[in-house]
Amino acid sequence: MMSAASIIPVALVAALASTATFAGAYLESADNEPGSKTPSQVSKLWFEAGRMRSETTGGGGGSVAIFKNKAMYILDPGSKSYRVIDKATVDRMAAQLGEARKKMEAAMAGMPPERRAMMEKMMGQMGGAASQAPKRVLKNTGRTESVAGVKCTVWEATVNGQKEEELCAAAPGAIPGGDEMLKTLREVGDIFKGFTQSFSGNGRADNAWRDLETVNGVPILTREFEAGKVTSENRLNVARKESVPAAQFEVPAGYTEKKLELPGMPPGK
Repeated sequence: MMSAASIIPVALVAALASTATFAGAYLESADNEPGSKTPSQVSKLWFEAGRMRSETTGGGGGSVAIFKNKAMYILDPGSKSYRVIDKATVDRMAAQLGEARKKMEAAMAGMPPERRAMMEKMMGQMGGAASQAPKRVLKNTGRTESVAGVKCTVWEATVNGQKEEELCAAAPGAIPGGDEMLKTLREVGDIFKGFTQSFSGNGRADNAWRDLETVNGVPILTREFEAGKVTSENRLNVARKESVPAAQFEVPAGYTEKKLELPGMPPGK
């Protein structure tokens, strides 16, 4: 199952109590790596009325995020703080990266070939132009699998002809709250479109939102491949209707907001 928590570096917090509840949905999945001795990372997602809460535990780390009103709230319990990611924030970061790229390109103009090659490599790691990114192709294999009792269709993702991922997508109607869930996930993806259209590392986080439009379903199983072998797998374990406390979608009292900035970049205006 695709986990929004996989693209958000935050820490786990406990669920908050509330007397007000709403009909919603709960999904739980786990990451596994063949032969790994590290405990599996468990991802938990709650959905209700266009809102989402995402938590991960295990795997050497944890995270929590809340999505509502077209904004993502990243919580840090250690410092009792949070950061907000919305379209305006993402557009600002994209503009900062664009300015940094222009300055680097101008500086490279008079460099010796060896130095220029090194700088180009750095720029590639920073995020290359989308038009220069390796082409990723999704293809419906026609195969189906059953995950947690839910039937899904296997899609194969290749980059430059090399298989890098399999996604098994279930029809939204086969998952409790699936239609609303897919709509919410697409809204999350819309926040990042301005960024990923300008810069692309062809990474899993970038691809996740684009893949939703192609498979038109909820990925409940993903497998990562390298040299034809599975390197990791994320599989849905639980999917059920569940009343979600309203406080699950609120920033805890006493938390202060911190501005989100890109490392090494001057503060935005």
